[in-house]
Amino acid sequence: MPGSRLEGHFFHDRALRHGFRMITPDRPGIGRSDFQPHRTLLDYTDDIRQLVDALELGRFSHIGWSSGSSRTLACGFALHSRMDLGVCLSGYTHFAEYEGAHPLLAATRWPGPMLARHSKLLFRLAVGIVVWLSRQYPGPYLREAKQLVSDEDKYILRACLAEGLFRQDQLACLNSGGQAVATDLLTELEDWQFRLKDVPIPVWIYQGDKDPFVPVDYANHLSNRLPNANLSLIPDAGHLYPLTDDFQDTLFRRLHRHLQSSENPRVQ
Repeated sequence: MPGSRLEGHFFHDRALRHGFRMITPDRPGIGRSDFQPHRTLLDYTDDIRQLVDALELGRFSHIGWSSGSSRTLACGFALHSRMDLGVCLSGYTHFAEYEGAHPLLAATRWPGPMLARHSKLLFRLAVGIVVWLSRQYPGPYLREAKQLVSDEDKYILRACLAEGLFRQDQLACLNSGGQAVATDLLTELEDWQFRLKDVPIPVWIYQGDKDPFVPVDYANHLSNRLPNANLSLIPDAGHLYPLTDDFQDTLFRRLHRHLQSSENPRVQ
């Protein structure tokens, strides 16, 4: 399930503590953002270009979690002259370049890349049914999420559900409707209109080795195809490790060192 702007709240406090500002816009059609039919992955980079121009940001880094990693790489391709770094947290790879399995259903039990390739109509229909059922019966949907996650993630998810923000985030996306969710998913499952070798910026890849949703092979594929990639496999971690304070502290400290290092002379 794509996330909404609300996911920024999970990272805000830790980011601020380390001197970073997190900006998490809704993707078109999701949450409060207007639906944009026939959009492609690279259309996202136009949105981000307008956003950073409006905020008068000279340079920025982009962090993408899960499906958001494809947006990180799209920005790294189209906006590389303005970016310092890309960070992919348990993200999908580019399936047009991937020779591994292309399941009809992803491990999340959402329609996968093979169904999208076989029939967009069937893909949209399947996503629409899943979204409708999940909106009508959010309780079973969240219980299903608990069953799918790894043992390590169960503790993290339990804490998030207790705060209520995870539920709000998921419902914000579900309430966007099947058409918007399907269009958003298709942008990452179809051809991205660029190749991984053409992303010149440094990209940090993090992947839990117990992730039930995103195979480690996706991370290995990204690491092997991106020209300036650094892969960190996290032992015993599932898919929700980005929500932990320890990981966020480690990530933001590393970001701070990178941006201040002599290896990145563009930073003043």
